[in-house]
Order: sequence, then structure tokens, then C-alpha cells
Amino acid sequence: MNMSSETLRALYGTWRIARGDANGLTFFDFSLNGFWRSFLAAIIVFPAFAFLRWHDLLEAPEDFPVGRYMTVEVVAYVIKWLAFPVLMYQVMPILGRTERYIGFITVYNWSSVLQMAVYLVALLLGVLFPMLGPGGFVMVAVIAMLVYGVYIARLTLSVPIPTASAIVMADFLLSMVITSIGIRLALGQLF
Repeated sequence: MNMSSETLRALYGTWRIARGDANGLTFFDFSLNGFWRSFLAAIIVFPAFAFLRWHDLLEAPEDFPVGRYMTVEVVAYVIKWLAFPVLMYQVMPILGRTERYIGFITVYNWSSVLQMAVYLVALLLGVLFPMLGPGGFVMVAVIAMLVYGVYIARLTLSVPIPTASAIVMADFLLSMVITSIGIRLALGQLF
């Protein structure tokens, strides 16, 4: 299977899973090569991520360190993509799910493409319907994507909902910590 057909199959699988169809798992390559190729999702998501970071700068003061901010954000983006799989590699033996690690990370990585698409649609809806509040649609999207992540963890790891929820919250909190440190670094305020 070539890379583009594998990507399309994985993205279709994420869509099926989002619709509650566990058979969406059949569209993923759970080999070691498929695991590594799932990090292609980071490249697919990156343009939207960069656009959102650049958009954040529209309201920044004139003396804001744009170059340093963007550099730190790109480094933080890479760290986020690596930190959670490394964390989960350490957690899987504790959960007794080591054999499910590759499948979980593969699906979780590919799901980030769908998650970013939902987030962008929520931002667009917020612009089109500002009367619902500046973050109303985004908050709904974030909650929906957290629930989606819990479903993926539960489905791929075969763990109870509280365990799946803890895994997704660990990813969310890890991402928030990395983002927070990145912003402080960009502003020169870490210490």
C-alpha cells in the first residue's frame, strides 16, 4: 500500500471511529512501519497549527518577539508530538497493555487530523456566529474531541472509561504544560 492510500484509509478510519463505528480500526496499519508513518499526521496538521499561531499574533503588541514566539511554538509542537507517545510507552506496562501500544498511538496520531479539522470548523462558526460568545463553539469542540480521545483509548487499549479518561487528560495536561512553558520561553519569562 502506498503512503497516500494508507493516509486516506487511516483518515477514513478516524471518521468511522468518530461516528462510533469500532470497525473503523480495520482501516489502520498496526505494523511498526504503520506506527512510524502515523506521525505523518503531525505534518498534515502543521499548516493549520502554524496558521492558528500566526493568527494569535494579530492582537499582539508591536514589540512582541514574533520570531522567537514562532520558533518556540514550532519546537513545542514537535515536543508535544513526541512527549505523549514517550509517556504512554512508560505507562503501558503499568496498565498491562504493552501489546496494544502501537495500535493506540497509531490511531491516536491519525485522529489528530480530524480533531484539527473540527477545531477549525468551530473557530469558523465562532466568527460567523459571534453572538454565541468568543469561545462557545471552540469549547464544545474541545469537549467533543476529549470524548473522542477517550473512545479511541477505550477501543484500542480495551480499558475502562475512567482509565481511558485519565490517559486523555494526561495528554491534555501535558500539552498545556508544554504550551505554557513555550509561551513563557517566547516571552523570556521562564525564570
